[in-house]
Amino acid sequence: MRRTSLAIAAFLASAASATAAEPQAAGQSAALADSPARYAFNRVDDGFLRLDNVSGQVAFCSPTSAGWACQAVPEDRAALEKEIARLQDEVASLKQQVVALREPAPPRPPADLSPPSAQSERAAELRADLSRAKAAVANAWQRVVDMIKGIQKDVMRKG
Repeated sequence: MRRTSLAIAAFLASAASATAAEPQAAGQSAALADSPARYAFNRVDDGFLRLDNVSGQVAFCSPTSAGWACQAVPEDRAALEKEIARLQDEVASLKQQVVALREPAPPRPPADLSPPSAQSERAAELRADLSRAKAAVANAWQRVVDMIKGIQKDVMRKG
């Protein structure tokens, strides 16, 4: 197993160096020199995972009796599509909420600037009458208290 792993690594390294050493057209050489490798390999238990950096497809590469074979790793695409659809619906809903929040508020109803009615004038008169009555009772009470104090002083002087 270890010998096979070393052989695979040596094969991949030589394939990469052979590819880099091949002569290319003048226009392609500058473009390929700046671009990353098409495939990235990661070691797993019984082989390698190959990631296609262009398409994003993942394949599992393992040794077989005829050599190395890579098989595409199955994706749960239906679940991904369902989640994408849910997120798109949520984004659309949030956009509608943002639009609703940006709309101007409804205008306020106009304030009542009409002159006071006869009932409110009568209520104001009643409040004024009650205030005058309260003040009159307070003054009368104060006079009663002052008279009682005066009587007490007279009693104390005579006694």
